[in-house]
Amino acid sequence: LSSEVVIVEWNPLPGYDSLANVLKPYKSSDPSAPPVRIITVPPEFHTSVAGDTGQSFFEFLGKNVGSRRARGEFILITNGDIVFNDEVFAFLAKR
Repeated sequence: LSSEVVIVEWNPLPGYDSLANVLKPYKSSDPSAPPVRIITVPPEFHTSVAGDTGQSFFEFLGKNVGSRRARGEFILITNGDIVFNDEVFAFLAKR
């Protein structure tokens, strides 16, 4: 199953390492592993859409950013607490 992983880092916290830098040591050297792209939405953009809401993160806007930049025929949007079993990917591979 051809795939990619798109991660959106929304409004990164100042003074902390970027998600791209934190994840570098975990990059797979396996050529069959899906490519991972990290899209960073800068604080300036966040501020322009946040207005005076006081929120520091907009989950659904972040998911929209990632899905609009995905390159595949199908898009699977999920959260960090969701675990898929092999049958899900076997089903998708048949499509």
